[in-house]
Amino acid sequence: MNKQSLKYRWLRLSTLIISVTYLIFSSLLIYFTSMYLKDQEYRSVDRSLEELESLYESQPINTISQNEIYSSLYDRQKMILYTQSGEEVFSATTGIPMDLDSSFEPVHDREISAMNNDDGSFLEGRVELDSQYWDGYITVVHPLDYYNSVIRMMVFIAIIVGFLSILFTSIVSYFFSTQMVKPIRNIAYQFRNIAYQLRRIESEGFSERLQIETNTEETDYMVDSFNHMMDSLERSYNQQKQFVEDASHELRTPLQIIQGHLKLISRWGRHKPEVLDESLKISIDELQRINKLVEELLLLTKNDGKTAEVTEEAEINEEIKSRVDALRKLHPDYTFTLDLDEQPIKFHINPYHLEQILVIFLDNALKYDHERKHIIVTTEKKDGHFDIAITDHGIGIPEDEIEAIFDRFYRVDKSRSRELGGNGLGLSIARKLIDNYKGKVWMESEEGHFTKVTIRFPLEN
Repeated sequence: MNKQSLKYRWLRLSTLIISVTYLIFSSLLIYFTSMYLKDQEYRSVDRSLEELESLYESQPINTISQNEIYSSLYDRQKMILYTQSGEEVFSATTGIPMDLDSSFEPVHDREISAMNNDDGSFLEGRVELDSQYWDGYITVVHPLDYYNSVIRMMVFIAIIVGFLSILFTSIVSYFFSTQMVKPIRNIAYQFRNIAYQLRRIESEGFSERLQIETNTEETDYMVDSFNHMMDSLERSYNQQKQFVEDASHELRTPLQIIQGHLKLISRWGRHKPEVLDESLKISIDELQRINKLVEELLLLTKNDGKTAEVTEEAEINEEIKSRVDALRKLHPDYTFTLDLDEQPIKFHINPYHLEQILVIFLDNALKYDHERKHIIVTTEKKDGHFDIAITDHGIGIPEDEIEAIFDRFYRVDKSRSRELGGNGLGLSIARKLIDNYKGKVWMESEEGHFTKVTIRFPLEN
């Protein structure tokens, strides 16, 4: 496949556009100029006919002098006086040869027509005379030499100027196309370097960037766009890599536990029922842990984007009361304080999703507030949105870790992660569900004092 240089494509395109534009412009200019000049020629003939008609109608023919006739004619015009029967009586010229043929044709109104013969192009005007001094016809022959010479000169000048313009445009276009393509060539060179670097992606990651200043807005924008794309790819790659590593780590531990107990059963379980029962119980617990982990991973990976679930109108305050009442029975040693908005808050959401969001955040608050055991839940309805806030008074979150709190497999208290249960996926699932309903979620925390999570949903979703 033949590849064409962008520079020569630009050169051909710019030359073609300039040529077509110039051709159209010069054609229109010549056309309208010719129309104007031809109109002037017609006016000259009409004026001569009018003056001669007035002259012959106002006085006897034998009193009209040649000077009066010549003063009525323009340069190189010829007039012919005919009788009613078409016999030529008199003729005069201011430049056209006297022997120029002009056929007689009777007319009733003033007429001007074009004629062509071996001598050139002419306009022929005729008018009928019907007065007390003469009864006949007057013909005026007007040459189009001046008109034709002007048009030929314009065509010649247009061709010369067009040729020079196209030549000049081609030279300028070549120069500018060279300058325009130069930064693109630099970018292409950088792209080749990046492509080479990307082959080592497994070991080095998406670390390469274009470091180039083209001093051209469009190409600089291309460079910035490419670098932004590489930033996004690097983040995505690192997240996927971290996700795989974390998932492998989370699965490795229960699998190792199960493997160890199965070996224990194989060695001692046949003769020691207590070893068999304990090992089976631990293995089942670890399998349930693996099953829960897989379900949460599937929930995170499916339905990326807007939710397609069937939604219902839920009353947020009532749903929160119902969920907190259930937790009060399960955790009688905890104090739950509700400060709900007096106005009812209606919101279209899948009931299971709402319950899941509340359970995830309330369960987190219970896990990490194991000393003061005081949970506060508030709602507030505002213009265009409403907020749900859940506050616990537990261990809190270090300030430098708040940004990562919604990452998959993240845990604040890593030393007690298995004791507290869970896989570190709950907050990631909750954020995804909130995003699906165009909501927002953020956390405020002071280490050792409190953690407050705020969920905001738009009232019209």
